[in-house]
Amino acid sequence: MLRTAIKRMVQDMPPPGGYPQIQYAARPTPRGPSGAVIWGASILCVSVGFYRVGQTNIERRAERAEVREARYAIAPLLQAEEDLRYVEARNKGLVPPNVYKTPNMWFPPNK
Repeated sequence: MLRTAIKRMVQDMPPPGGYPQIQYAARPTPRGPSGAVIWGASILCVSVGFYRVGQTNIERRAERAEVREARYAIAPLLQAEEDLRYVEARNKGLVPPNVYKTPNMWFPPNK
């Protein structure tokens, strides 16, 4: 039975005269931008991004400086109000005296 199966097998062979030649271009047409264009566009995008980040940082720095100067301008008023509140509380006896500044009550902090 094995011999009959071997006799019936036919090996695939190329057609007489061979297969037709495959047409291909030695150099295919360029598709898309070149590598230099891609690099240039990438560098341009990154540069524009860094520029915009820098401009935003400058604007934020100016806004923070304006807020800081406003706070500095009203700081003496706030300090004066707090000083008045402290003096009134001390005159009413609500603030204990500082034990480190009284002459006969001083002791080291770690004992």
